[in-house]
Amino acid sequence: MKKFLGAELFFETLHKLGIKTIFGLPGGYVLKIYDVMPSYAKKINHILTRHEQAATHMADGFSRASGLPGIILCTSGPAATNTVTGISTAYADSVPVLIFTGQVPTPFLGSDAFQEADHIGITRTCTKHNTLVRKTIDLPKAIAEALYISNTGRKGPVLVDMPKDVLIGESVFNFPKNVKISSYEDSVNLKSTEYKNFMNAFKNSKKPLFILGRGACSSSSKKYIIKLLKKFKSPALTSILALGLISESQYNCGVLDYSSSKISKNLIDEADLIVSIGCDLPKIINIEKLQNKLVANINIDKVDLNVVNRNDINLHSDSTEFMKVLSDENIIDFHWTDEEIGQIQKNYKINIKKEINLNKKAKIFSLISEICPKDTIYCSDFSYDDVNLQKFLKISDYKNNLMSGGNGTPGYGFPAAIGATFSRPKSKVVSISSGKNFQFNMQEMIVAVEQKINLSIVVINDSTHEKYPGPNYKLLAESFNVRATRIKISSLSKKYMKKFLDYKGVTLIEILI
Repeated sequence: MKKFLGAELFFETLHKLGIKTIFGLPGGYVLKIYDVMPSYAKKINHILTRHEQAATHMADGFSRASGLPGIILCTSGPAATNTVTGISTAYADSVPVLIFTGQVPTPFLGSDAFQEADHIGITRTCTKHNTLVRKTIDLPKAIAEALYISNTGRKGPVLVDMPKDVLIGESVFNFPKNVKISSYEDSVNLKSTEYKNFMNAFKNSKKPLFILGRGACSSSSKKYIIKLLKKFKSPALTSILALGLISESQYNCGVLDYSSSKISKNLIDEADLIVSIGCDLPKIINIEKLQNKLVANINIDKVDLNVVNRNDINLHSDSTEFMKVLSDENIIDFHWTDEEIGQIQKNYKINIKKEINLNKKAKIFSLISEICPKDTIYCSDFSYDDVNLQKFLKISDYKNNLMSGGNGTPGYGFPAAIGATFSRPKSKVVSISSGKNFQFNMQEMIVAVEQKINLSIVVINDSTHEKYPGPNYKLLAESFNVRATRIKISSLSKKYMKKFLDYKGVTLIEILI
């Protein structure tokens, strides 16, 4: 049988698994992979980045925009440790990202060799799974298992550590026919006793309110949630990460964020049952406000159950299965009326307009949303105070809503936007960052230029009145051969913004506040 180098097995396995794009940087212990890469250039597209953290965010953005797994490749030591911020970002938001790291040869593991780091130990708490491959023949199986674990159950990042001798060694291509891991639960089925307990409370409630988080977001679950909201005529709120999930529903009552608008507060006060699906509630609402409420938690992860009261109704289940079963139930007449929900939605829109008039940054978001096509992908990147600016965008699908939620990672938005352009090259992609956050990964402008992608970069500079106002982003962008412009917000018009957003290629606008 034909034998392959471990580096060749790396590409053969990825190709067999349907992977077509990877992000990464070369380095000492993965050079053999880069040596054989030209032979696989027609099968797999490698995007050369300038920093491993940015590469991980690109893989993350690629995955969120498409639903496909994102892949990153880098060498050992400082390169691998650079990925940790990106890994923890993907872990917090349940994004399937595969991280392939080079490592010192197996005989030198634990010897404090040059550029050795304990990648497995370092990432144990921020990956869904990680593994060290010790034999070349085991590499295809390790990669296939990593993809399977990453993309099933509660999705998340998986790291595969590849020592140099594994990559330069030879072996037959031993690809697994099917992946079965005895100790791994790839799905969590809905338990009849838990569901029966929920239905008793649901039928006895008068005004149930649905709160939908990122865990409720999938192509299949979207149709079920819209169906059940219509059937039960019940209002729903989404977390900021689930924006776009129910944009088509007439029972969509807006966004629930930690600060929470008056409208959502009133809605919660009026509800007698909170049905939380795929949410990490403490991150999106002050749970003290729910202490006197009956809360039903539906989550695939046990960690997110029992978060409010001891008498919570907990369903440890895949959210899609739960919503499918619930949407098939008979109609229940609750006390919500269409007129009441319509008024709530009207008040929410009025409230949003008021915020836009008072908040200059919100005004910019709203203006961009008015101009861009419906299917535009938005990648925002702001500090804690401004993290909810995304709600001022008209987002038609949750895959168009890219931001670091659970981790709140500064520097995420711009590289994630680059990644999104590779998963959906026909969609308009807009990166919106504060000046300070843009600085974290601004070096990746050279990647955007090299790859000749279409990307609109909006940098909102609110540091102009500070003692150290930061760089001139227009001049900085031009030094990367990016077409750039600079304007004060007082002079910004819809016509000017449209002209900028209509440019092809990589463009940057710096807006001074």
